[in-house]
Amino acid sequence: MTWLALLIGCGDPTPVATTRHVATPADLEAHCAEQVGDPRVEEVTDGVFVARGYDLANTVVVQTDDGRVVIDAGMSPTRAHGARLALDEVTSGPVRALIYTHSHVDHVGGAAIWVESGTQIWATEAFEDHFFKQYGVFLPAETTRAARQFGLDVPDSELPCSALGRNVDLRAALQNGARLPTHTFTGQTRLTVGGVTLDLVEAHGETDDQLFVYLPDQEVLLPGDNVYTSFPNLYTIRGTRPRPTRDWIASLDAMRALDPAVLVPSHTNVVAGRDAVRARLRTYRDGIQWVADSVVRAANAGTPLEEAVAAIGLPDHLASAPELAELYGQLDWSVRALYTNELGWFDGRASQLYPLPPGDRATRLIASMGGVAAVRSQAQASDDPRWALELLELLEAAGTEELDLAFAQAYEALAEQTANTNGRGYLLVAAAQRRAGEVVAPGQAALSPAFVASIPIEHVLGNLVARLRPEEAIGVHETVLLAFTDHPHAWLTVRHGLLEIVWGTPLPGTPEPVATATLSTGTWKSLALGHETPAEALANDHLEVDGLLALRGFLARFDQGLIQVAERLP
Repeated sequence: MTWLALLIGCGDPTPVATTRHVATPADLEAHCAEQVGDPRVEEVTDGVFVARGYDLANTVVVQTDDGRVVIDAGMSPTRAHGARLALDEVTSGPVRALIYTHSHVDHVGGAAIWVESGTQIWATEAFEDHFFKQYGVFLPAETTRAARQFGLDVPDSELPCSALGRNVDLRAALQNGARLPTHTFTGQTRLTVGGVTLDLVEAHGETDDQLFVYLPDQEVLLPGDNVYTSFPNLYTIRGTRPRPTRDWIASLDAMRALDPAVLVPSHTNVVAGRDAVRARLRTYRDGIQWVADSVVRAANAGTPLEEAVAAIGLPDHLASAPELAELYGQLDWSVRALYTNELGWFDGRASQLYPLPPGDRATRLIASMGGVAAVRSQAQASDDPRWALELLELLEAAGTEELDLAFAQAYEALAEQTANTNGRGYLLVAAAQRRAGEVVAPGQAALSPAFVASIPIEHVLGNLVARLRPEEAIGVHETVLLAFTDHPHAWLTVRHGLLEIVWGTPLPGTPEPVATATLSTGTWKSLALGHETPAEALANDHLEVDGLLALRGFLARFDQGLIQVAERLP
């Protein structure tokens, strides 16, 4: 033992036995019945009502002497309408405030059903940036992956719920009823409505804009998505940065310090009784910390990433806890995401620095395994769909064709064994898409003019950066000036396959504009979204263009809507 080990009291301790209690499809059926169930409204305590089973997320209404406070609004106007009708039967009065626990669409998309004249909409100050980040630049990728994760067109018989709530209606969610906050805060703030006190506390966790609501007089805590009955989604396969585990733990500890008597999550069941709430919050934060600490220990020990993924589990007292069942979040996904988030893709093995290209690797492996026919035969004969998929991936990387049916069958076989609803949904939709020979997305969101008007122009234009088609602009260096009448001007410069956006004063060396469009920010949004044609904008004096042909050529280099704008320019 070294002097340093003696100093800090470290020896060679016996490793703690860890495991993963893998949930079964039967566990999922029982979970859906208990934690989601049929749509209904429950009175949690005097004046606090929760609508469950109407949507992926719960909606909570706090009744006051001066009207109602609503916490989370559902994913779509269609789903929110059903929840509101039920809540209207047991609550009354104007909606004085709508509180968003965070910016995920299943909490904000139904806002139009609840917002009335004078309704305050509360969120953290980080809400807007987080909302537009997740539903902006990577929207095409996230839409495709979310459609798989949430089981687009998968019947309830194959996916009984989404683990956190009712199966998602993605097509209904395209009719988005979101509204941006009218009031934001950092840290914490207190609302008093009709004699009821509500403390809003910033609490990073599943998102960077999360908050929790505490009703001190009733000792009721609404934790948003920082607590629900499933292993937490420390990484979501629809695509996002891994969640900040240390912040999430700190948020849970802040909730524990309040020592609430009732816990009303935005997903799954209410937890009643001080001892039960204490246990739930403690178990949840300990599960997160165990995984985060295990990743650090594995990395510092030089454990290769995939070995760490396979080895890291939970001690039995956590692995057996129902609230940590891997029905929504999943432990191995979390380990992989937390490791790469902190240390990047490289896990320290020199062999990984210069790997063979995938096609070359696959060709060599297939040859060493007896050739294409032998590998295909192994894939067909395997009773383990995971191994079949490994072999099929090799064949596809090597250029073997006509594998869609084989992939679909392997995905379906694996889905039958999978209880995690995100994984099961993803597999079943991927199988359906392989059978169809195409990727099917739910469609394009229909944004209301009121919501579009509220979107900051910086977010709208910022999305253009990834929509430039570089193959059509690699030899181009030109600028277009958007001379906004209600905002600082925007200088859009295409420079050899890249788009640079500069606000206000152009940078030194910026080319003279080949075209200048004078318009309001609202007109630009309407053109980009197809709410107004260029001809209509010109005829109505909403748009003035100097260099019409050049503007048309400039816009035609972009995907996602601007091509149509370019085509419609006179």
